[in-house]
Amino acid sequence: MKPAVSAAPAKKLSYKLQRELDQMEATILQAEEEVAALHKQTEDPKVMADRARYTALCSQLGEAQTQVRKLYERWAELEAM
Repeated sequence: MKPAVSAAPAKKLSYKLQRELDQMEATILQAEEEVAALHKQTEDPKVMADRARYTALCSQLGEAQTQVRKLYERWAELEAM
């Protein structure tokens, strides 16, 4: 007796997408380490005293945080495929 409803076969990721997924954790870790390093630099009193440098670092930190968020979104997207 055959089941009334068969499960749809799982989609297999292309080689390129699977490779991206396999490397995503390491990529995110590296990006998070960059965020941590930038954050630590912004806490340095010498950096805080230099308004131009502090502003530039804060801008870099914001961009790095955005990159981490996008990487997590992409990871979720790949996992859902």
